[in-house]
Amino acid sequence: MKQGWQQELALWWPGEIRWDVPMAAYSTLRAGGTATALIQVDRSAALPGLIRWLEQHRVAWRVIGRGSNILVRQQGFAGVVLRLGMEFGCIGIESIVGGGTTLHVGAACALGRLVGWTVRRGLAGLEFVIGIPGSVGGAVRMNAGAWGGALGDCLVGVSLCDRQGELCELSRADFTPAYRGMQGPGIDDGVIVGARFVLGQERPEVLQARCREYLQRRRAHQPRGMASAGSFFKNPAGDSAGRLIEAAGLKGLRRGDAMISQRHANFLVNTGTASAADIVALMAVVQERVQDAFGVHLEPEVHLL
Repeated sequence: MKQGWQQELALWWPGEIRWDVPMAAYSTLRAGGTATALIQVDRSAALPGLIRWLEQHRVAWRVIGRGSNILVRQQGFAGVVLRLGMEFGCIGIESIVGGGTTLHVGAACALGRLVGWTVRRGLAGLEFVIGIPGSVGGAVRMNAGAWGGALGDCLVGVSLCDRQGELCELSRADFTPAYRGMQGPGIDDGVIVGARFVLGQERPEVLQARCREYLQRRRAHQPRGMASAGSFFKNPAGDSAGRLIEAAGLKGLRRGDAMISQRHANFLVNTGTASAADIVALMAVVQERVQDAFGVHLEPEVHLL
């Protein structure tokens, strides 16, 4: 029998609530503790009211996307994990002015689907995210990037729901792209529900070739066949986290089934049944060894809940 806020939420929320959810299935690391509750919000109109309810009842909550940059700690998450459903996954052309096409994209849209959609229509500027297993909302919040490009290069607007349950629109003047982050009101602690991008034009076959090249680079340099969160640490200014980890002699280091990849040192991989505790312990060893060797603190790119 659920008690306190859990019982109240079960009576108030009209949709399904999953209780005591192992979060390994919702992380690309295939590891993670248990969340008290998980709710998929399928209707955009329902999100503001749910956020207000959780805030008023002082219930911890967090939105996740496709799980490519999160890890729930071994002790679990004592609150509600939210996922945005189908209504938040739309792609549409908002305007075409000169050589620029403005798209509005829902936060739940997978990056791979977005790139495929734009490439087929000859819209250029997002090819660099091909192969990143995330969704638009998380990618905007992290200012995801690769191969010299970042989402902030073509991002012109962000739609979000703040912690008071108010919907608001941020224009390009309201936020500042940073390395693996986006600085602006409500971006860190609210819910990104959509984004606007301005893209250029190019022949689809040129864009397809560019995507193939980026995928080939990923396959050549990144581990395959093992669960990971992609690059685990942010690159320190003027250097590479992978280079520092490799120079510290940490490739192949293990804690349980968590291991520093032999192929790319900035990948912490799950070789089997690694727990969240294994991964966090390995992360701590890497941070300590790199700090001792080079005086550099490595900050995780992965969010620990």
